[in-house]
Amino acid sequence: MCHPARHEQADEGSVSLTEDAKVTPWEVSGNLGDTDYSKIADRFGARIIDTAMKERIANYTGDLHPFLRYDVFFAHRDLDMILDAYSRGDGFYLYTGRGPSGKMHLGHLLPFMFTKWLQEKFNVDLIIQITDDEKFLFRDLNSGDLAKYTNDNILDILSLGFSPEKTHIMVDTLNSGLLYNNAIKVARHINVSLAKSVFGFDDSDNVGKYFFTSIQAVPSFILSEILGRTIRCLIPYAIDQDPHFKVARDVMPKIGYEKPSSIISKFIPSLKGSGKMSSSDTTTGIYLDDDRKTVRKKLMKYAFSGGRDTAEEQRKYGANPDIDFSFNVFRLLENDPSVVSRIYEEYRTGQLLSGEMKAMTADRISNLLEELSVNREKVKDSIGDYMFSPDRFR
Repeated sequence: MCHPARHEQADEGSVSLTEDAKVTPWEVSGNLGDTDYSKIADRFGARIIDTAMKERIANYTGDLHPFLRYDVFFAHRDLDMILDAYSRGDGFYLYTGRGPSGKMHLGHLLPFMFTKWLQEKFNVDLIIQITDDEKFLFRDLNSGDLAKYTNDNILDILSLGFSPEKTHIMVDTLNSGLLYNNAIKVARHINVSLAKSVFGFDDSDNVGKYFFTSIQAVPSFILSEILGRTIRCLIPYAIDQDPHFKVARDVMPKIGYEKPSSIISKFIPSLKGSGKMSSSDTTTGIYLDDDRKTVRKKLMKYAFSGGRDTAEEQRKYGANPDIDFSFNVFRLLENDPSVVSRIYEEYRTGQLLSGEMKAMTADRISNLLEELSVNREKVKDSIGDYMFSPDRFR
């Protein structure tokens, strides 16, 4: 049953989270629990993806991605309208993005894996916005660094095997004309007071920061603009990006477009179990260029464990898989729920030790990274086939 639409207010206000937790579009810190995510979703006006919604998705896809099965993607806005449009034959397209501020790690990559699954299951176009302009405005990065990170990040993303016919990479600085001509339509409806309220800006922030959310909104309606007809957009993103798209949803009807829909994820936790994986702290994440030895070492040394202090205690009392980093990553990389259930029980009852759980997950991660490394080399000479152009839709 569809829930009635909620009135969306632009002012986020405050959300009472766990004492050390903080979530903004530019900073995520502390340990976020399920209760915190529910609070954020409720305050932002998003709806939890319940069993009925999962069943409806599975009716179209045939199965559920582990990210849906285990509630990594846990909330949505108007996902029902996307499925309605698809069932009518009207179709939709996907839009997601990446800010190229450094090397990519596993936490960056896994949501793209989910997006690829959506693209394949629904056979739809995907726009991937590379927000190099955002990182120039918000980070102390020069144009040379940004160009390198942009190219490297694109290769990392494409190594997942996205369809060149249906995947469109939109680098902001390379598509500035198209973006600007449409962003000004959004910008005229976002005043300074709103930007300060939603994003926490003050008078010391550069004017580019105020304008950026208008740029980020453009891919959510650009196909309707290009094709001259309404085509709905579904945006997978992490919860910290929600303020950008709440503002976009408020503006879209004012400029003649449908509100974009969204499917919203929790963060992939850091190795240490709190916050999210960081590009600046090599001890919190698994990087895509980490070799097998490094991956194993990181998990053995840093990965937060739900196991006991000694092997004897674990065999006697078992582990807590629910808080264990290695188990939680393993289940996201395993498509067979019966395998996940078996490993869960073996770990919970002490048949499987923490070191064995870490080693199993390290091997699973390394197998993935080695496959992606091979794919990355294959796609190096064909990046141009994926680049965004309006002519590709006409």
